[in-house]
Order: sequence, then C-alpha cells, then structure tokens
Amino acid sequence: MTNASDAAVNCLEMLGTTVAFGIPGMWSLPIYESLASSSIRHVLVRHEEYASYAADGFARASGRFGLCVGTSGPGAVNLAAGLAVPYRDHSPVLAITGQVPTNELGRGWIEDMDLLSIFKPVTKSTVQLMDAASAHTAVADSYKAAMEGCPGPAHVCIPGDVQKQPSPIKKYTPELSKPDADPAMVTAVIAALRASKAPAIIAGWGAIQSGASEQVLKLAERLSSPVATSYMGRGIIPEDHPLAVGPAGRRGTASANRALSGCDLLISLGCRLTNMTTAGSTMGGTIVQVDIEPKNFTPLASIRVASDVSAFIDDLLPRVPATGRSPWLAPVEEPPDCSVANEFAKAIASFRDATVTVDIGQHTIWTMASLRPSRPRGVLISGNLSAMGYALPAAIGAKLAQPARKVIAVMGDGGFQMSCSELSTAKENGLAIAFCVFNNRALGLIKQLQETVYGRTYGVCYSDPPDYVKLAEAHGIRAVRAEEPAQAQEALSTFDEPVVVEMPLPPGSGVTLGRPRVLD
Repeated sequence: MTNASDAAVNCLEMLGTTVAFGIPGMWSLPIYESLASSSIRHVLVRHEEYASYAADGFARASGRFGLCVGTSGPGAVNLAAGLAVPYRDHSPVLAITGQVPTNELGRGWIEDMDLLSIFKPVTKSTVQLMDAASAHTAVADSYKAAMEGCPGPAHVCIPGDVQKQPSPIKKYTPELSKPDADPAMVTAVIAALRASKAPAIIAGWGAIQSGASEQVLKLAERLSSPVATSYMGRGIIPEDHPLAVGPAGRRGTASANRALSGCDLLISLGCRLTNMTTAGSTMGGTIVQVDIEPKNFTPLASIRVASDVSAFIDDLLPRVPATGRSPWLAPVEEPPDCSVANEFAKAIASFRDATVTVDIGQHTIWTMASLRPSRPRGVLISGNLSAMGYALPAAIGAKLAQPARKVIAVMGDGGFQMSCSELSTAKENGLAIAFCVFNNRALGLIKQLQETVYGRTYGVCYSDPPDYVKLAEAHGIRAVRAEEPAQAQEALSTFDEPVVVEMPLPPGSGVTLGRPRVLD
C-alpha cells in the first residue's frame, strides 16, 4: 500500500504529466518526495505566481494541461493569484497544494487558510482531500474538470497528515467528452448560409482549444469568406492566407472590422464577442455563435449553437457546397507605422514560426499589430486579465512544452522588473528563450493615459532603473542592448541559450489611444 502523495503523483503520470512547476514547503514535503521518485520533471521557480503562469504557458503551447505545485499558506495563495490568468482565459491548469494537518484546520494557527474559499473564484473545481483512499480519484476528476467543456484551472489541496496516509494505486483515467451540435441548430445554420451573400467568420481561443484550425480553413475556403480573429484566436489560419484579415475590435485591423460590419452573416467560432472584439463594428447581419460554454453566448446572437467548435464544423462541412464565388471583401493596407518601437516589433514578428509570449503595455499594441502568426498556439497573451509579468514565465512553460521551437518573450521594462527573478529558472534549466525588453523607463501605457486624461504623471516613471544588461549577466545570461532594430533581429536570429535583448525607446514613444481603425 502506498500513501496519498504517491497515489496522486502516480495518477498525474498516468494522465501524461511530464513537467511540474513549483516551490516546495513544509506541508508539501510528502508530495515532493513522491515527485522525486516519479518520471515528472520538476522546475523550481522563484515565485509561486509564476509557477501558475509557466503551467499556463505549457498548457497553451502544448494543447495539454499544465501542472503547478505549492505548499499551504502563502505558497497556495500565490498560486491562486496566478491562476486568475488561466481562469479568465480558459486554459487547463491543475494546481496541487499542501495544507496544514487536519487537526489544525480552522484553528487559525500558522499557515492555516481556508484554501477552498481562496481558490473557488479562480478555478472550475477546488477540493480538499480528507480521505486518503480517494487521492487518485480526486486528481483524476480534477483533471477532467480542467480539460472538459470550457477548459480552466482546477485545484486539489491535501493536508499534510493525509499525504502520508495509506492510499491505493488505481488504474482509473477519465474519458473526456466533446458535446456535438444539436442537428436542428446545424440545419438552421445551413439555412442561414444559403441566404447569405457575404458571410464572414470570426474565430477565438475556443476554436484553437478545440483543435479546429484545419476545419476553420476548409469552411472559409468553401464559403470564400474572410476570417477575422480575437487577439487570442490569432493564427487559427495562417495570417498570410488571402482570406485572413487579422484581429477585429478595439486594436484590430481595418479589414477585420470591415468584415464584421459588412457581412450579412457572421459565424462566431469559440469567440465571446466582447467589447474588445466588436468595438469598431456595426454587426448588423445575422450572427451565429458556436461555443462549448452557453454562458458565453451574446444577446446579439440569433442562432446559438452549444457545441465543441471542431465537432460543429465536422457536422456542417458535408452540407456546405463550395460557392465558387470570389471573396466579397478585399483586404486593405494598414496605415504604416515607422516608429522605432514599431520597427523593433517588426523585427520580433519576422520570426513567424516562433512561439511569442506577450506581456501587457504599449509593447503589446506594437507587437500584436506586427505579428502575422502562421499557426495556432503561436501567440500567448493574458487576454482577459491583462496581467503584467506574464510573458517571461509563460515563455518558460512554452519552451518546455515545445523544446524544438523558437520561443520569444516580449515585455516592457515594468513587466520585466516584475518577473526577472525567473531568468534564473530559465538559466538553471538550460532553456534557449529570447527575452525582449522594450525599455522606456516607465509604465509607458499608464503614463500615456495619465498625460492624456490628467495632463500630468504620477507613480509611473523609474527614476533610477537597473542596468538590464548587467541584471541579466548577474543571472548568468547573455544580454544585448540593441540600439537599432537590425541589432535586435540579429540577436534573435540564432541563439542556443537564454538571451535578454534590451530595446531602448526614444522619449515620447507612444501608441494611438483613439477609436478602433475603420475605413469608410
């Protein structure tokens, strides 16, 4: 008979876990002893919040689930803070934490926290294991909760004494189901397509999570319809494809916003149609919304299909004849931006097959406007929480998920200072990642907003920031201060170890703060 920690870790191995991100503590020691005897690689991070971000990056890049591990008290609370990102972005992350022994629960002693209440707002499922015999089942069912339906984080906490109690090794692995579309709803969509002369598609993260890239492209080519995306849906079809019009909405392209406004039928695939994706569009036609999670439906949708996106398109395609018509929308050229900042972004974007993790700030706008991803899961961003500090640890997870692929993390100097302790994690694990730092010596986007709204700034400028080249070198990492975009591109072209590429920006570098780009 093994103990509960062994049973939990054995279950993780059966589920295909290869990497765990975390920091051990007093009340996770048995869990770590079991990990040490397993095939799972443990990556020691420098802060538990970044364990959650790294696990999220692993999940998004791989299409599997990510695992993060922590102790009770502050370790668990830090993990919970990080889980807010995959929770808002529907990314499957499993968090395993220790907990104080059962005889200390609720007594207010050191590290005693009500973890179920803390994790509940940022997970699909949170359980506290009180019966050691159920360890395997608790982990397996939490995995199912994280992966099935609309994905998201799940949490299991195991009190210290329960971890050491006897528990059997089981063979149970849950089957994951994908809901098919109601045939009547597919028929309704077919009728809408027959009546349409100018259909358009918008695809979001849900379509990528569904693995529907090939199906979306087949549907678009059969309909000769433009394909717009949300920020998180980037790369669902190659963005150099003639039907790709880029992201829609507040920071979208004029072509994408024209597609949403000019179509008579909009097919939304795994996209929530929030203010970020619909700003700048009138959307006066019929809207078909396909989503695995009914609560994501917008009131604007006239046909609502509760289904996995790939399952829906598989049902739809045999009934959709090729139109043989020319695309109704001609993409337009975007206005050029020749600023130094944008040229740095173009240097990064020139590596189209790389996985690019993007932080939050002005650099987000420059980078996302320049990227033309060639595949899904190539752009990872904290889309719905906008968390600074995300890009660096997410890149660590992405690189461990896809070791052979080039990984580039893009951040401002603010996000870099938040997360730069994880440079040691990258170095320690021999991860060849390029960390690109747009340096304007300030929290640039908030500074620009303050100047615009209030006519002054407060609390956003770094009066004496560190030397980022020396900071990187202190972690044992090579660094380049690229004074010109060509130097940044050269540094990014070939690297076989971690590298920091600092990109100093001229004073006053900014972004457009106006309305979405729309052409009359």
